[in-house]
Amino acid sequence: MGLGDTERNRAAVHEAGHALIAAARGLRVATIELHRLDGEGGTRLCEKPSAPDRVWVLYGGPLAEKVVFERLAAAAVPPESDELLLAYSLCRQIGIHDTISIIDQVDAYLREHRHRLECVAARLLETNRVEGPDLDQLLRGQPVEQHVADTYPPSRVMTTFTSSDRGSNASLARPSGTRRLIRRLSQSRLAWARAVAARS
Repeated sequence: MGLGDTERNRAAVHEAGHALIAAARGLRVATIELHRLDGEGGTRLCEKPSAPDRVWVLYGGPLAEKVVFERLAAAAVPPESDELLLAYSLCRQIGIHDTISIIDQVDAYLREHRHRLECVAARLLETNRVEGPDLDQLLRGQPVEQHVADTYPPSRVMTTFTSSDRGSNASLARPSGTRRLIRRLSQSRLAWARAVAARS
């Protein structure tokens, strides 16, 4: 599909990544959207995810950017907004120590379903908001034949992921184990690891 590496395209891919991983984990996605003014976006789920599911969904956004654009965003991200650090901190809080395995699985899933990821992002770029049956079809990899007005009622939306997620109760302190995590990564993934290390 060939999305150009722009801030708006990155935001769309980022939210599509959250949504795709949430759907893969069996979570129902209510809405994904791009905010017209600031170019950021948000992903809302219909139910509150478990802590492990939240980790997977948090990784989905930044790793989707890496899959499509072959690198993480170059702009510095403050620790309280960095989803990679939030996911890592949450893993530590709930006792998950093999974060590499989760990262690898999220990355592999997004690569396997890259076409679907880009289709969801492209639809989001066209409409600024995708929800209801349209979104369900896209997440299942089915083409959307017509715009359907039915949406999930806002009262059912319980959890929101945004491009700068601040909804976590996880500690926002920079994780002390990040350098140990990086040492365990293979040499071929060192460029990505350095991007994480720069934030720790």
